[in-house]
Amino acid sequence: MTPFRATPDGYEAHWEEAERTVLAEVAREVAALLRDQAGLPDGDDDPLGTLSATTQSTGTAREPEDPAALRLLPDASRDDAEVSAEFRHLTQTDLAAAKVRALETFADLVDTDHDDDWPGWDDEASAAGGLDADLGPDAGDGGIVAVGRDAARDVAAALTDMRLVIAQRLGLDTDEDVEQMHDLVVADAVDDDPVRGLDADTRRYWGGVFVAAGFAQESLVEAMLDDLRARRRSDDAQA
Repeated sequence: MTPFRATPDGYEAHWEEAERTVLAEVAREVAALLRDQAGLPDGDDDPLGTLSATTQSTGTAREPEDPAALRLLPDASRDDAEVSAEFRHLTQTDLAAAKVRALETFADLVDTDHDDDWPGWDDEASAAGGLDADLGPDAGDGGIVAVGRDAARDVAAALTDMRLVIAQRLGLDTDEDVEQMHDLVVADAVDDDPVRGLDADTRRYWGGVFVAAGFAQESLVEAMLDDLRARRRSDDAQA
């Protein structure tokens, strides 16, 4: 995976086929998680198209039960449950639907074929709260991932949401946890996590996905900022 760079049409990076396939599948898993936890209709082109997308039968917005989904749709207030409930009722559907659209846009952008032999969460990991994913890239040379300027913010947001979900599954709660996981993945020194029932292979795999998504997100944001600065300098020179 190479960093994103600005082009006349947007931003480009080279990703291996495995990277494209795995990240697309994870994006779809996170989108499915959000649909389920926020009560959005499954597979609907317009997540806002039915009443069930907005409320439960009580008329109250559905509070996510999955702690990973709660990271993406957090309470507005830690101290006032009534304020949180009202804010969730007024905003959650729009927010969840926007996140689902961004995740599915990202997945469609980078998708490649895959088989069923790639190691995903095993049964023990799933029971511990892992994504219910069966990911599988075919070996290949990969290719260019091209992100138009109009889609760049959605792609960056989708990568961030994917990382938040994986971080919750792996128990990465602080900046120090994230830095430690990054260092362990780079050093190929990831070990078991008996507290969460995750073996070293599972943690190494998902830690690698977490690091790859972070590299892609950070390089895309940096490319966007560099592009913005260059455009401002150009505008100033022409003024």
